[in-house]
Amino acid sequence: MSNTVTESQLSNNQNAPLHESSKQQSSSNDVLTERQLQTAFLPSANVELVTDQFGTLNVTPKVTMRSDAPEFTPASDVTKATTTTDNTEKKIKAEFIYDLKKFKHDYFVSDLSCSFDRENAKFGAPTGICALPDDRLLVANFDRDSVLLVDIKGVVHHIFKDLPTPKAVIFNAAASPTQAVVATRKEAAILDLNTNKVVTRSKMRGFYPWNIQYVEERQVYAACDPSGERIVFLDNNLAEIGVWSFHDSTQDHLLQSQPQLYQKVYPYAAYFLPNDTSFVLTHRQDKCHLDEYDNTSAAVKSAYNIPSLQSYSIYVDDAKKCLIPDKLNHRLVSVDKDSKFEEYRCKSIQEPYSLTFLSTGTLCVTDWNKSHGTSGGISIISEVNLKEKQ
Repeated sequence: MSNTVTESQLSNNQNAPLHESSKQQSSSNDVLTERQLQTAFLPSANVELVTDQFGTLNVTPKVTMRSDAPEFTPASDVTKATTTTDNTEKKIKAEFIYDLKKFKHDYFVSDLSCSFDRENAKFGAPTGICALPDDRLLVANFDRDSVLLVDIKGVVHHIFKDLPTPKAVIFNAAASPTQAVVATRKEAAILDLNTNKVVTRSKMRGFYPWNIQYVEERQVYAACDPSGERIVFLDNNLAEIGVWSFHDSTQDHLLQSQPQLYQKVYPYAAYFLPNDTSFVLTHRQDKCHLDEYDNTSAAVKSAYNIPSLQSYSIYVDDAKKCLIPDKLNHRLVSVDKDSKFEEYRCKSIQEPYSLTFLSTGTLCVTDWNKSHGTSGGISIISEVNLKEKQ
């Protein structure tokens, strides 16, 4: 995994209390429903009236790299530029390749235990998830305007409140050993995990981030903004420094004459690899598409056909295998560089949304499954039976 730093960099004591914010939870009337989340950036229902006309239109995804987009130089050159002669400062990244066939055990964490705030220590349509160096988890709690710090036993260690409808949360020690970045309703925010304060916010109009990744080799954040048909690149202060636009200018005439026919491309998730390749998950005409791009030219290298897929996040390992949670079909989907397709189903996966791996290789998946009497939870999927060890 990329987050391979020592536990002490985040906290000297896993159970050390963090400062609790005094702000109260946002009004429940201001929370979006699950249906609103799924349809927030999808085309108007009027499209259904003219689907028979779509066949005459160009649906090939196109990416336009704005002139000020960050330059993606060859990874070898980046390595040369950052190599130090001091061996103690060199970082060795362990290669990580997942194998779905090894994950034989799973259980669902839905009921949480909390000694300091039982009222807010509940799941509410959990979306984004990421692992900390000590294998605790940050979980974006969409319906409850919060981010939870939990472990795989369901113990809540902290609640970060007043983060409107968070959709994604990431932690990367390369950016900061004590901070996380959260994609909220209309902005990206840097959250200090020790002080429980938002220290920096993006200041862009019309920006609705969905997924965020820190591209360590380039030292930039890549934020998917489906409503704007774009991926926005941000510096370490969350200032915009470049854009990849998926807007198809060949269809601009439709916006004037027949706007309901314009086929908007919604990039929901992207994963940038250090070998100058990225994988982008887009929705178009209510269909989900996965494409591989060359970062230097923003050109499509490969397109993967995965029928009947609904997903809003993606993970790519070091072998360029893409792992995708399929909310529609209650499964995880894996596609390798040769287009070999695998699926994984287990009893704890019903409506998977986002995923992360622990340092042990255990897979953690946020899930909207409400069959357990709660509003979602986390599927814990592993090679060994962790439930017996608890």
